[in-house]
Amino acid sequence: MDSGEIHSLTAVETVKEETFDISELEKRPEAVSQVTPTYPAELRKAKIEGSVTLVFVLSEDGRVEDPRVEKSSRPEFERPALEAIRRWRFSPGEKDGRPVRTYIRQAMRFRVASG
Repeated sequence: MDSGEIHSLTAVETVKEETFDISELEKRPEAVSQVTPTYPAELRKAKIEGSVTLVFVLSEDGRVEDPRVEKSSRPEFERPALEAIRRWRFSPGEKDGRPVRTYIRQAMRFRVASG
């Protein structure tokens, strides 16, 4: 049993080593398809604006993996932001001429349109 646990830990460490910070890349990821988060109706009606900062891993094929809320101005904005970011698609970051997994931090703003 102990060797299984050690093996799992090693696998996790290997994944972390193969995931790069955006500052380490030759080519930064770019969003190619974005989905606007659904504005919570009660907050829109009250004209309450806010933001959510998400962190996630971007896979080699440009898909969002394991998004999490790093911080938010209001908890009501968190679910819509997570639902939207899961549907975004990116061109992946590149290192040494090949696509790589990348740690990403993305802010989403909720603003009431004027007019």
